[in-house]
Amino acid sequence: MNLIKELRKFDGKHTAPLEKISKELIHHKGKIPELIVFAQHEDTKIQSAATWLIKNLNEESVKFSQPQTTALINLLGNLSHWEAKLHILQILSNLNIPANQYDVLHKDLRQTIQSENKLLRAWAYNGLAILADQNSELRTDVCKTLNRAQTDSAASVRARIRNLSKSFEWLQ
Repeated sequence: MNLIKELRKFDGKHTAPLEKISKELIHHKGKIPELIVFAQHEDTKIQSAATWLIKNLNEESVKFSQPQTTALINLLGNLSHWEAKLHILQILSNLNIPANQYDVLHKDLRQTIQSENKLLRAWAYNGLAILADQNSELRTDVCKTLNRAQTDSAASVRARIRNLSKSFEWLQ
């Protein structure tokens, strides 16, 4: 399969071509590094398509290796398309974040909570909670950040924070 050729079939809206690719990729997990590379493509449709596939594979119980997880975390700060960034934020809860990536991820999440995009903000707060759950040293700071975020103007952000409070004992 020529992955880039297949990714180019994505029009930015209809996921049918991506669903077709995903069915093939389930059996070809060796293509994950290639997807990570294409997620950094200058064409935002390619970025979004590649990260949609990464997210979809994750939802289909594909586990990422530690080097792949590191690459995905490093990818977050380099994505220019909001949907591509959202896809990576949405899989953070399924990743075992390597300790040497805590600072990188923390920095990128802190930047993303400043986004104008309310979905990115909501999922960045979610990412902070996931990171703090895996790195207890961040919990006090993340608790304060999430408490302040409860006054965010976006209902989606406030709802995400309420759900996080129910999910993590240390947030209560």
